[in-house]
Amino acid sequence: MSQILALDATQIVLIVLIALLVIAYPILIMRKNKKETQRMAEQTNSLKRGDKVLTTSGVYGKIVDIKLDGSAKQVTIETGTDKYKSFMTIDAYAIYQVIKDEPVIAKEIPNDKNEKNSAKDSVGKEQEKTNQNKDDKTSKIDQATTETANELKKENTKKEG
Repeated sequence: MSQILALDATQIVLIVLIALLVIAYPILIMRKNKKETQRMAEQTNSLKRGDKVLTTSGVYGKIVDIKLDGSAKQVTIETGTDKYKSFMTIDAYAIYQVIKDEPVIAKEIPNDKNEKNSAKDSVGKEQEKTNQNKDDKTSKIDQATTETANELKKENTKKEG
């Protein structure tokens, strides 16, 4: 009996670690779930008409109507564009993400005509280089094809002769 109660230090450490994991894991999981539930509740309560959303099933749309049906919140979203529009009514908790409109960053606009011309010149030079590279590659391919054809002709004339 005394041998069973006599434990090494490593065995004690192992038992303590297992006990900590058994206790800590559920606590950490509950905490994570609480944060996620709180985030979803805040997102659901902040929904408004005109918001662009992504549903949990991967459908993009724009909110056109919000209804409170007892304790459930239903959202009608508009999907598609122009003549291909359709409407879906879903539970508010089926909305995965509200998509924020990011500001469009304008490209730098040249201030005077010299800058515009230099920009056009640089684009023109890049196009010329690209075209020249294409021409070089094409001429190399044509040259290789011609050499191969000449070699085949020589071999055929040797076989016939």
